[in-house]
Amino acid sequence: MNSQIRLGALFWLLTVEFFIVQFAAQAAWSGYSMITNDISLLGVTSCGTFINPAANGIMPVCSPLNLVFNAGMAINGLLVVLGVWFTRDLWPPTRLRTAALWLLALGGDGTMLAGVFPLDTIPAMHVLGAALALGLACFGFILMARLVWHQHRAFALYSLATGVLALLGFTLYAAEIYLGGRGTVERLAAWPQTIWYMVTGTLILRGYFRFSAW
Repeated sequence: MNSQIRLGALFWLLTVEFFIVQFAAQAAWSGYSMITNDISLLGVTSCGTFINPAANGIMPVCSPLNLVFNAGMAINGLLVVLGVWFTRDLWPPTRLRTAALWLLALGGDGTMLAGVFPLDTIPAMHVLGAALALGLACFGFILMARLVWHQHRAFALYSLATGVLALLGFTLYAAEIYLGGRGTVERLAAWPQTIWYMVTGTLILRGYFRFSAW
């Protein structure tokens, strides 16, 4: 494995910062609920009232660490894209690889958009970013599963589970079916994706992937 691939794996491993900034922002906002509140509310830049679709009304919003959270979101997306670029030569060079990596990269771009454009600034850009990150990227994980299916079956099944679980969460969230709470459903869409990057980065660094010559 060359140093370029190791660097890409490290970028993916560092996506753990998504959880660090998220939990820090949650801790700073005493009234925040992971079960009922959107992740994006942690990035709202001013204190006031905000529409909460799950509550069919408005709710008070005040996230003291909104700048930290938004910066963390943008960095997370950048780490995903850099990881895609630097690990690209690790995967079998097929059209399927190209499609899978493009979808993952677009998901990273979406996360950057969501961080650069908080929900209360340019909502359309934030929503576009969220759709790319939470929705479109799911198909990248599913294609990655197909890409490595024959040589790394366990990892393929894990990637497939990640994509399907995240897509289920996104579909429920978009359909406003809040099983277990609006915040819970959104996290079902978001968290498995970041965990996949952390796990995959670790596996790459540990030399897990061995592909037949192509």
